[in-house]
Amino acid sequence: MAMQLPDKAPLSENVVITSREELAKLVSEALSKGSGAFLKAFAKDSRGKYYLTVLFDRTKVLAAECLLLDSGQTLIGADAVELFKSILSNPMVVDVYALDEIELKMSVAENLEAYSETPKVQLSELFGENLEVSKVAPPKPEVKPPEVKPKPVAPAPKPAPQPAQPVPKKPEVIVNFTGGTLPESAFQKYAENIIKESQRIKGLRIWKIEFDANVGEGVVYLNVRVYGTSESGNKREIEIAEKRVFHIVSKHAPVLLREAEVKPILRDISVVINGREVKPQEIVETEKKKEGNVTADGRIRLSVLEDVWPYFSNFAKTVVQEIEEAGIKVTRAYFDVRGRREFEVNLAVAVESSLDRPSVEKMIRTILTRHARELGRTIARYISVHRIDVELIEIQPEIKPTAPTVTSTKAAEILAKKELLEKEVEKLLKEAGIEELSHLTETKKREAEQTLLKSRIEPAIETLKSRVHAELKLIPRATFKWLKLNHEVQGGTVYVDMEASFAKENVGGLFGAYSAVSDEKIKQDIRETVLRIIREVSREYGVPISLRRLNVILR
Repeated sequence: MAMQLPDKAPLSENVVITSREELAKLVSEALSKGSGAFLKAFAKDSRGKYYLTVLFDRTKVLAAECLLLDSGQTLIGADAVELFKSILSNPMVVDVYALDEIELKMSVAENLEAYSETPKVQLSELFGENLEVSKVAPPKPEVKPPEVKPKPVAPAPKPAPQPAQPVPKKPEVIVNFTGGTLPESAFQKYAENIIKESQRIKGLRIWKIEFDANVGEGVVYLNVRVYGTSESGNKREIEIAEKRVFHIVSKHAPVLLREAEVKPILRDISVVINGREVKPQEIVETEKKKEGNVTADGRIRLSVLEDVWPYFSNFAKTVVQEIEEAGIKVTRAYFDVRGRREFEVNLAVAVESSLDRPSVEKMIRTILTRHARELGRTIARYISVHRIDVELIEIQPEIKPTAPTVTSTKAAEILAKKELLEKEVEKLLKEAGIEELSHLTETKKREAEQTLLKSRIEPAIETLKSRVHAELKLIPRATFKWLKLNHEVQGGTVYVDMEASFAKENVGGLFGAYSAVSDEKIKQDIRETVLRIIREVSREYGVPISLRRLNVILR
């Protein structure tokens, strides 16, 4: 569902733009006619098709949403902004609206959820410093004519001297050298970049940066310590600020390569905000990588972030199954999935095949790439296939004997009796009539189908449970507590009963007021998520699964 906009006509409608510069000019024009701008954009790339809605004021992005048209999933806030950045230079069809001050406030009020989730990215960061959109001047205030006052009879008393306003203190930069020296100006430049980008973090002020620099031959080993204060009383906001500072310190380290012609190697980073010190490892601990067996026999192993393990474990099993269905026996497979926001798949696999190595590798890469693309749509992350290492064990096609070999006289007698018994049974069945024979055949067929179905049900239900458990953690405005899942097989269909408990969250809205999404909207999101996962698992395992009952407890 896209963001809502006050009812008005667009300034520009159905305009095809082909570059970041063209889009910047349209937004600039809208901002020059009011206090804000609203953008609707249709775009696509190799990952899919998108419908974006973005709300701007004169300096920054206020709110953003993106509907993924292929999957029907909606991205809100930071994810929508990141996607918008990635397609800014792509061709797109846009509508642009100019909003006055009242319309801008109404738009924010009608889209509080998107507003609260969206980082306030500066327009200059989106469109570049040299584009017109970053130079939009606010409308000049109305100048009233000066009032003429009568001259006072007595001189007015001299006003008391006002205390001088405090001048913001420039952050302190300390550089400690060991093993040699480098121009301190390079570290000053590095610190300036860190401070400048950190100013975009809500409520954060950096007051000191300390560098411990061990200078070697063409390299400098760095320990960086950043001190700051946060006005936010929200623990989650402070944690986000800490993560962003770590990223900023790493991002701008190449400044030293440009300014001092040495390669920077970051050995340690620590951030102290409001007296609390954290290091990257303490943040990484909350985003642990899990490595282990996907199958009980240890034939398939996987290494990936713990929160997406259920998705990639099923992905690994599906890929191996399809490779084997193509006639290539997989002896062992190791999937190493790297990354956090985007994922890179590396596969080391040992196979038995009569095909040559290039043919095997090409077939595996085709299967792996297709399933990576499908999973990427499901979890709304970009997944690429990087390296495939194939260990090939060539085999000759098995030649089966046309008839069993009789190794003894006793065995020959048993086989002869078996043949006579089979002929006798066949004769009796024919005498009983073709209907009876057909009935027996159909019964055996149904029994075989039931056995095959049962062998798929247990792994399908396990996958369903783990995937639902993982995705319910991502439901916005609610904290997932626990899940109960029961199933029953009736007539070839698996009927599922679920009960899930959540704690409802309240979020800060506009002008200090508190707002929250309705209970029904949260329950609807939960139900749609569960139904989507049931459809996916049912299709992947070939098992008909139906949701019989879903009870959502929302406290």
